Amino acid sequence: MDPRREHVRRLLQVDAHVSDMDGRNTAVVQIIDISRMGVAFVSDHQLPLNNGYVLDFCFPGSAIQNKVTLTVLHSALVGTHGRYRNGARFLSIPDVAADLIVDYVTAAPVPDATCM
Repeated sequence: MDPRREHVRRLLQVDAHVSDMDGRNTAVVQIIDISRMGVAFVSDHQLPLNNGYVLDFCFPGSAIQNKVTLTVLHSALVGTHGRYRNGARFLSIPDVAADLIVDYVTAAPVPDATCM
């Protein structure tokens, strides 16, 4: 089995913020899927590979802000609108966020809501 597919993924469409490890250069991205070990998201620019980033997001129906660190393993142009699909692996993730991810990927879908 391909090790990138060992963990259950679930589609997720929420806006998030990604920034350098020092909190600078923040950009709005859209998460498109998530698993216990990583995340895929779309950005307006290509991200350098193997650099550390901070991703800040919340799940639909939840006001809990999740802040995780990750490294981008893949960044490729998709479509014709200058957007990039990025695949990233979590470097560190708080236990609360890990539990929320596991709950999200294993639970039934909930109605769409906005992060507060």
